[in-house]
Formats: sequence, structure tokens, C-alpha cells
Amino acid sequence: MRSRTFLGLGLAAACWLATTSAIAADDIENGAATAKEWCAACHDISENGPFKEYPPSFAAIAVYRSPEQILWRIQIPPEHARMPRVGYVLDKQTILDLVAYIVSLEKQPD
Repeated sequence: MRSRTFLGLGLAAACWLATTSAIAADDIENGAATAKEWCAACHDISENGPFKEYPPSFAAIAVYRSPEQILWRIQIPPEHARMPRVGYVLDKQTILDLVAYIVSLEKQPD
């Protein structure tokens, strides 16, 4: 039963991303502001953040996770993570802006 629930949530997250319009520069800027407010205490949110595992930099997340996976992790962090449950606090557009910002950081590691 639990896996069916997670599958349903995963499909909902994928549909949620698929129905959004093209990412605009202001979405990325809003996402950067959200990252600074909610995420920077633990994650390196800079464009050239180091590629580390815990907590991962946003630059590393952008390379190793799909937009759907990023959205999923924001909405429902892994149980072992100390990440606050921001998916329950932030509205849909703010979370999508945060995902847009993270995705905008995608570069291959040196």
C-alpha cells in the first residue's frame, strides 16, 4: 500500500511539473530568493557550490537529479533527512520557482 501511495505522489509531481509554463528569468530569481531564505543555512546554494553528498550543494543536485526528483525531495524529504518540511509551508509556485533555480545551476563537474 505504501509503494502505491508514493507512486501516486510521484505521478502527481510529474504532472505538476509538466503543466507549468516555460521557466522565466523571474521564476529563477524568485527561486534564488527562496533558496536564500529557506535553504542556505544548510545547503550551498551558489552557482559554483562544491559537489558534496550531505547536504548536497544545489549545483550538485542540479546535475544528479531530474526536475521531478528535485520537486519530490522538496515536497517530501527523505525520512532520515533533517530538512524541514518546506513542501508543507511553501505554495506551489514558490516551490516551482525553487526547482527552476536549482535546475538553472546544472553544469558538469570539473
